[in-house]
Amino acid sequence: MKRFLLLLSLSLLLSGVSRAENVIIGEKIPDMDIDKWLMDIQPTQTDYTCILFYHSESELCRKCLKRIKHIVMNNPQLNLIILSKEKYGDAGVALTEHLEDRIGVAFDDNGRTFRYFGVKFIPFCVIVDKKSRAKWCGNALTLEEKITDKITSKR
Repeated sequence: MKRFLLLLSLSLLLSGVSRAENVIIGEKIPDMDIDKWLMDIQPTQTDYTCILFYHSESELCRKCLKRIKHIVMNNPQLNLIILSKEKYGDAGVALTEHLEDRIGVAFDDNGRTFRYFGVKFIPFCVIVDKKSRAKWCGNALTLEEKITDKITSKR
């Protein structure tokens, strides 16, 4: 009986893990369904893009955004898309201060992109190359400058 419960618990745990995100390193990322860009401004093209799944009421997201913004500003090969499923009118004013040449804010009103990527927690982050292949993904709180430097230094 103990063995059965152990196997049942393990299978339930693994089934949850396999559905955590639809991002596989080295593979093309799922399509993004962006409803609107804040002030119609998209970030300038760079070799790599960091996509931050974000909610403005989350203290962890705000803390993370500050760090990632610093990382992006110190790495000219990297831009940032802050992706929120909040309504434009609800989060737009608060996010305007983050707009830069290489930082844009996108709205996913219907949450389609969140679903396509399988995002279950925020702040979640994906770094992709120009061909939309995932180079890194995970909890955005764990993203560090040494990781982005390593990614962008590879050719």
